[in-house]
Amino acid sequence: MIRPVTGRGPVRWARLAVYLLLLLLAQGLLARLSDAVGVPTPDLFLLTAVGLAARLSPVSALLAAYGLGFAQDVLGGGTLGLHAAGLAGAALLVVWARRYLSDAGLVQALLGVLLGVAGQWLVFLFLTYWLREPLVTPQMLAVTPPLVFVGTFLLFPLWERLLAWTFGPRVTVEEQLA
Repeated sequence: MIRPVTGRGPVRWARLAVYLLLLLLAQGLLARLSDAVGVPTPDLFLLTAVGLAARLSPVSALLAAYGLGFAQDVLGGGTLGLHAAGLAGAALLVVWARRYLSDAGLVQALLGVLLGVAGQWLVFLFLTYWLREPLVTPQMLAVTPPLVFVGTFLLFPLWERLLAWTFGPRVTVEEQLA
């Protein structure tokens, strides 16, 4: 059984509103700081999609990740649908792997973020091939995904606490089977 979001009524919506505001502010701040240093920005939207994939049913996780990515596309002014498809691919890979892993420890967290980044960039590569557009170049592929993974993984413990505060604890495989 999937655990409900913590809190009821207005408390639940207030937590969600605070979370979304913090997501936008933190992602904007990280984008400014990382541009100044010259490294790719850690992806908090990806961490949110990975966190939702560990907390929701598979269909709900995919829809939530797609909606989150679409909001990122609308707010960012980039190619509409690119991040939506990327976050859905990330959530799909995490949901697939969640069936085979226990939900404990650093290894599971590392693998969740790694699979999320891999799923997102696999979708980006597929869209690059399908659209015949230079969305992803070989130089970008060699540099950006590893740096995004490292930065995103370093922020994972802090962001996971915020996700747990907003959406509740992770659902383990054993709880889903019960």
